[in-house]
Amino acid sequence: MRAIPLPSRFLFRGEEVDVRPYQRACLEAADNALIAGRRRMLFEMATGTGKTLTIAMLMKRWFQAALISRVLFLADRIELAKQAKETFDDYLRDWPAKLLYGGKRSLEGQIVVGTLDTVAGQLGPGGFGHAYFDLVVTDECHRSIYGKHMGTLGHFDAIHIGLTATPNPGELRWVSEYERRLIKSTYMFYDCWDSARQEGRPTFAYRITDAIRDGYLANYQVYLAESILTYEGAVWEGDEIAPGQWGRTAESEDRLKIIIQEYFAVEEQRPQPHPRKTIVFAVSERQAVLLERLFNHLLPDDACLRIAQQTNRSPGQVRQEFAKKITCYSNNGNPKPIIDQFKFDPLPVVAISVDMLDTGYDHKEVENLLMLRPTQSAIKYAQMRGRGSRLCPRIGKTEFLIYDFVGNTTKFNDPAVRYDRPKVVGPRPGPLPPSAEPEPGPEPQPPGPVPPAPPPRQFKVIPEGSLDDEIRRREMIFVGPEGLAIDRRTYRDRWIELIQQLRQSDPAVQKIFAGEELTEEEWEDLARRLNSPEFYFVEETLRRAFEQPTGSLSDFIRAALGQYQFPTREQRIERAFTTWLAEHSADLTPEKAQMLRLLQSRVIAGEPVEMRIFSQPPFSLLGGRVRMEQLFGQEGLRAIVDQLNTLLSAA
Repeated sequence: MRAIPLPSRFLFRGEEVDVRPYQRACLEAADNALIAGRRRMLFEMATGTGKTLTIAMLMKRWFQAALISRVLFLADRIELAKQAKETFDDYLRDWPAKLLYGGKRSLEGQIVVGTLDTVAGQLGPGGFGHAYFDLVVTDECHRSIYGKHMGTLGHFDAIHIGLTATPNPGELRWVSEYERRLIKSTYMFYDCWDSARQEGRPTFAYRITDAIRDGYLANYQVYLAESILTYEGAVWEGDEIAPGQWGRTAESEDRLKIIIQEYFAVEEQRPQPHPRKTIVFAVSERQAVLLERLFNHLLPDDACLRIAQQTNRSPGQVRQEFAKKITCYSNNGNPKPIIDQFKFDPLPVVAISVDMLDTGYDHKEVENLLMLRPTQSAIKYAQMRGRGSRLCPRIGKTEFLIYDFVGNTTKFNDPAVRYDRPKVVGPRPGPLPPSAEPEPGPEPQPPGPVPPAPPPRQFKVIPEGSLDDEIRRREMIFVGPEGLAIDRRTYRDRWIELIQQLRQSDPAVQKIFAGEELTEEEWEDLARRLNSPEFYFVEETLRRAFEQPTGSLSDFIRAALGQYQFPTREQRIERAFTTWLAEHSADLTPEKAQMLRLLQSRVIAGEPVEMRIFSQPPFSLLGGRVRMEQLFGQEGLRAIVDQLNTLLSAA
């Protein structure tokens, strides 16, 4: 193998392509692992960094070194299998690739491409034997390890390589215990689990933060906005609509209207060299129908005329085709023409997707992602985020913007920079209610008995004008007696700049920097100067700007001077939970303590505590809600839930 040089430049799809440094590093890591006797390897590479082409380079080297003669490449969908085969047909034209369809017998090809379900039906007599393939590559392998396909992969006595774009826990906060187990199982299957550190150590990793830093993926920002109906739900015609039901069993045109108008208000303040392709992640077909109509109807007239000029279309056509839904029902069950239209034609500008563009869809020109679908899955979130990550030199794309109206970026602690609007649009929101996340959608469940589905509920469309909604929170704060609007980031930057200046001229700030105590009169005088009409810096506003609900003026000054670091929300929650646990420790039996410890990871993750969790693992394995009520009493258990949620909202 050492005699086979690593590629540096090659022809691919008619163009000269340079091998990127991380691709070369991946090939070297694979070679070293194989030389060291490893038969299982895991490559973590962010969406858009060329996993399939990288594995094609590896296969070519190993073919040339006579290390392998037959390869099985597995994808989880036939569309992705076809895309992989196209790559192999171009780069590995000397090693024929065959696509395996369901119902066909084993095909003679040095590279067989198929789905796990198809291959599972080709095992045993007359099919693929244990030693038929020398190398088995599983794309998006985290979906394949947990459950029935573990046996399919284990059938082959071959070198196994797993490919995944799913981030290692650490980049994102993981709120689903099932996903934690799924990712751990993936690491264990590929012999990459470090039991001592309790973390995965892939053979090679090149994550989205690495690719952004190196200039191979687009950077991104997040614009976060919360509407009252989205986060608090509503009561309509006597029925309570929980936050998690929006788009599933009911939808309010007022809610969607204010979200779309907020989107247009922000977009119209940005430079408009061309219409920005946008993917809206919607919950359901019924919601997508409403969104398509409202996007087209609410498109501002100036924007309509500008887009018509930019795309050489009539204003009437722009008004009709600005947004289109792409669901499994689109175009009489054949959505591909609309998907191609979104990719290759100027219109539509906005694609409203329901489980169609979340994974495996590559369109470099997508510059906006609008999240209306809440999810508990960090994997799902990372896949949705990846739809905007590719660079596009043709249109000058170097970054993309995520419009988050359901709190996904906050839930998963996305490290992106917040997007700050140039100015406020719309009325000043009222006092902030306690923070809450939307009711999560159904998260993936491991195989097992499926409970009977509840009877379907009729989807309710609440017409415009029936409910009041407004944006209750943006990444923006209001200062001064007149409620002057100012971006959080700008406010924070001004604060730090001011304190650094006062360090040179203000005696009180100089004393704080020197570690000396201020008298009560000195504190009052300093607070009065900071709250002058020139600055409007007060403790309450600083808490909102820095998102530190318990911070003091002293903390904010010392943080600006570099003498203090604010705790993260997770640290604040953990500290508060530990204190709460100590306060209740006097009457805890060992079994009660065990049950409360099971709550700890959920609370520290910042996830709301609900009574239904006691009927789910791991509580269900220890007696579930019945046992919890026996231990704490029905009212006592509800009191614990209320106390922990109060703790979360205050952190």
